[in-house]
Amino acid sequence: MNDTLTMRRALPGEADRVMEILEDGKRSIARFGIEQWQHGYPNRTSVEGDLALDACWVAVDASGSLLGTLALRFDEDPEYRMPELTWLTPQTSPGCTPSYAAIHRCATAAGALKRGVMGFMFAAAEDIARENGRKSLRIDTHPGNVAMRSFLTRHGFTELMTFELKTKGDAETDLTRIAYEKLV
Repeated sequence: MNDTLTMRRALPGEADRVMEILEDGKRSIARFGIEQWQHGYPNRTSVEGDLALDACWVAVDASGSLLGTLALRFDEDPEYRMPELTWLTPQTSPGCTPSYAAIHRCATAAGALKRGVMGFMFAAAEDIARENGRKSLRIDTHPGNVAMRSFLTRHGFTELMTFELKTKGDAETDLTRIAYEKLV
């Protein structure tokens, strides 16, 4: 399957499809009985923000169908600048270019599950991060998201530590996350 996929930045007109894929992801996460992504996040505002920053990426098959999405951010993530977090790569001074890229809001379309789409997107994200001078990829997930935790471990990410998100507003009720990082 992976040889027929390409990864590219999403186009503004694809926001609806990106939201559909994220809604599929919300339904998948709900099966674990956890609160992650169950209270309005991610939402249209998240997607539009990612699109405006050229941070919304999609996996596209040979027919042009969007099968997966993720946000790949190159700016500093304030959630990852907590003093209690110890990363594999050093923190940079505020305002400096971070040594990492962060993956957020990743999901696979329901009809494309178990076809290697997420693995393809993460491999592509590694390449993109490396091409942009980053030394690692960072991501976080809820402790109860056993599918994502297993995926991250299988794909070479190091589980670092549990922390509490600071800024998700009313969108998330359980702010506990596990930080992961992979050197690229």
